[in-house]
Amino acid sequence: MNKNANRLLIIDDEPEICNLFSAVAERLGFDVRTTGEADEFIRLNQDFDPTVVILDLHMPQADGIELLRCLADDKCRAGILVVSGADTRVLGSAERLGANRGLNMLGAMQKPVQLQELRGKLGDAKTAQRGFTQADLEQAIATGQLLVLFLPKVAVHDNGDWSVEGSEALVRWDHPKLGILMPDEFIPMAEETGLIKPLTAFVLNETVTQMRRWCDLGLDINVAVNVGAQLLDDLEFPDRVSDVLAQHGVESSKLILEITETAAMGDRQTSMDVLTRLRLKGIELAIDDFGTGYSSLKQLFYMPFSELKIDASFVLEVAESHEARTMVETMVQLAHNLGMSACCEGVETQEIWDFVASVNCDKVQGFLISRPIDSDSLVNLVREWQAAGRTRKIIDVASERRSRSVVTAE
Repeated sequence: MNKNANRLLIIDDEPEICNLFSAVAERLGFDVRTTGEADEFIRLNQDFDPTVVILDLHMPQADGIELLRCLADDKCRAGILVVSGADTRVLGSAERLGANRGLNMLGAMQKPVQLQELRGKLGDAKTAQRGFTQADLEQAIATGQLLVLFLPKVAVHDNGDWSVEGSEALVRWDHPKLGILMPDEFIPMAEETGLIKPLTAFVLNETVTQMRRWCDLGLDINVAVNVGAQLLDDLEFPDRVSDVLAQHGVESSKLILEITETAAMGDRQTSMDVLTRLRLKGIELAIDDFGTGYSSLKQLFYMPFSELKIDASFVLEVAESHEARTMVETMVQLAHNLGMSACCEGVETQEIWDFVASVNCDKVQGFLISRPIDSDSLVNLVREWQAAGRTRKIIDVASERRSRSVVTAE
């Protein structure tokens, strides 16, 4: 496989910060290296050749200003984010010093860093490194360069057991020169150029084709497909989705369309029309990334959603943050009070699993269960669970799966 086009190097002497930043970056498609040592940082900068650097200004061996000097001397081409618990004036001075030395400064973040802000800055850094054109993306859609992987979704039972309920379809671009590209690298271009419609049609057709195959194998697996805002302005979209399901003989109730709350709040009248017609056709609807938008709850819950997906930025912090635990528990209760199921994204540790199960979350997704995998690997995962019976605990399977090699998002 070609070298990842997005490589992040983190230096921070707090291992928990490194782990948290790594989890966010890996979801965005970065290959990540971390260190808390200045000497190792300088070596990794040369050997790993990062495209983005996150640099803590407070380091015991050499502070961040000294490391900025080293990066400038090495003629580092990476985009650099500085982080610190210091006040904003100190952060601003550090950023200006780096820029004056010829470094590509991407900004400064004050600790505790907001994960939404971190995602945004890393996403912007990737967007600036596009090595492809609109024509390339058009060709990728037309010639089958796009891949569809599946992130398993499990249902949580009252006794702590679990079962594979379904999955979420995730698209990748197997670029002939750049290697595997993650959605955040090409979806923005697809939305800007109108290619999001044929791209979504490709993903939907590939997904429903696999659903037919799983059904023929005797497996009951539903799948969620992400839908962008432009499709909620298309009054013909519900009919096209229904036609694809009918063509493959797949029950409409097996398909879930995931819509971010921001997308749903665009043209509210048209969105309401499209979403209601989808539900009338038996297709399930989920609010994706819930809690990260700024929509009106009154307007949002007038819409006919059946599932609420709690964003990973909250879930990842429940082990450390009382506020995050309160938010997650409140959103689970809100979903239940409104007659919806709740799904937590970003379940990556046993501690997170234990918490979301304790607040009666219905479904979970995350790397504790599995990274995104191909269709055959999903079939194997379901069959493993079926063979083991309903007494199997999540930690047992998670330990086994971490020891195996599967098709992942990395």
